[in-house]
Amino acid sequence: MNRIIAILLLVLCVGYYPLFSQGGLKLPARVNVGTGFWSVSPVIMPVHAGMEFGLTAEISVGFEAEWRLYSDGFYHNVFTLQITGDYYFNSLIGLDDTWDVYAGLQFGPGYITAANNYPKSAEGFNLFLDGLVGGRWYFVDSMALNAEAGLLGIFPDLVGPTPFINFGLSIVL
Repeated sequence: MNRIIAILLLVLCVGYYPLFSQGGLKLPARVNVGTGFWSVSPVIMPVHAGMEFGLTAEISVGFEAEWRLYSDGFYHNVFTLQITGDYYFNSLIGLDDTWDVYAGLQFGPGYITAANNYPKSAEGFNLFLDGLVGGRWYFVDSMALNAEAGLLGIFPDLVGPTPFINFGLSIVL
């Protein structure tokens, strides 16, 4: 299974390079990895990784996988795989090539595991919708530090809009 995913990612990167390299963003493709904070309760080691592709100088699409372990008296695992879409404000506000400023949405399924005696019965598959704003600083042409702040929503309503902060590293392929 891991080999199939790796081959698909390689085909996407190599096969779509001519299409995506026309945009003004530092793309054809970018890998984002990092960690963050989630305000629901003490979160233990949230981790996220994803990839995005530039469609135009202002718009990118991609995917992100995330894992969170948290505790509110009970331990829970949350796994998500979301489709992402971002709009970049760089040309609108006149930023140079060392910065990206963007806003976006993430949407997709997630799986929540909960302790057997957890009072809210939201264990299982749920839909996640995140709205976020973010920024990226390129300290070299192919690498950047990134930070995002946003609201997480889980449906059915296990948790209403919940603030989160992510930070990490972006690598241009």
